[in-house]
Amino acid sequence: MKIKIAIPDNAIYRDLFFNADTVCKEFGISLIRTTEREVAKLFENNRVDVAFLTPMDYGRGTRISDYRIIPANVFAVSGYSRIASTFFKQGLKTIKSCGSPNPKDFIMAIGKILLAERYNIHVDLIETKDEKKDDILAEFDSAMLWKKNFVDDTALDITEDWFDSYQIPLIMGAWVTRHEEEPEDLVRVLKLFESDALHDNKSVVDKPNKEYDPREGEIKYSWNDEMEKAYDALLEILFYHQLTNEMATVKMMGDELTSPVDDNSIFSSDSEEDENQ
Repeated sequence: MKIKIAIPDNAIYRDLFFNADTVCKEFGISLIRTTEREVAKLFENNRVDVAFLTPMDYGRGTRISDYRIIPANVFAVSGYSRIASTFFKQGLKTIKSCGSPNPKDFIMAIGKILLAERYNIHVDLIETKDEKKDDILAEFDSAMLWKKNFVDDTALDITEDWFDSYQIPLIMGAWVTRHEEEPEDLVRVLKLFESDALHDNKSVVDKPNKEYDPREGEIKYSWNDEMEKAYDALLEILFYHQLTNEMATVKMMGDELTSPVDDNSIFSSDSEEDENQ
């Protein structure tokens, strides 16, 4: 059996997946790079064995199958990050509309939660064909984008707003498999996907200006007890806002095994697979 892995094709994960193609070729793994939502659909439909999922997709999927977090690595942000922003037209007193080219992405759902909870702004995200901020703001009061904001923008950094609100890291993605599968040696292989230059965390500092102190944040890549607690809290928040179908909890790969793991590694060579056919 040849394992299949799906990952989101998003530049923010570059360091986590830096060696993915080389490692997959070495181990005979089929690798699929696609959109965030398509990754979730492939995993839901058993088209792949392992996927890098958002907490929202993990929470939605637990009603379908017994999803398990793989404690290999994670992508989480504490504070300012320049990853995604909500932009506003200048001079508006009331925000009634918001456009986004990626309204179904997890970070956009988080942005919408924050607008409601922090600023009492309740808007539906409307999908736009335009991807440029200025073009979207020509039609809508606000725009939510995978894009950093600059000093002259009227904008909110979504991950910074999240941390100010909840004081926990915003986990944007983690590795997930199904309890009935749990491929052998999986943590080691997924760790090999990382860039050789990747460390446990990376600081993000905005350029200082005359009016404000530098804005700071940190991207975290290691799964640990802090991540598990933050993930559980995030799942509760998503359920409260009806972005998941049930109150999901974190379940880890290897927990509560009811049968021994098969001795045959799922990372078998093509020759071994051919012999078994």
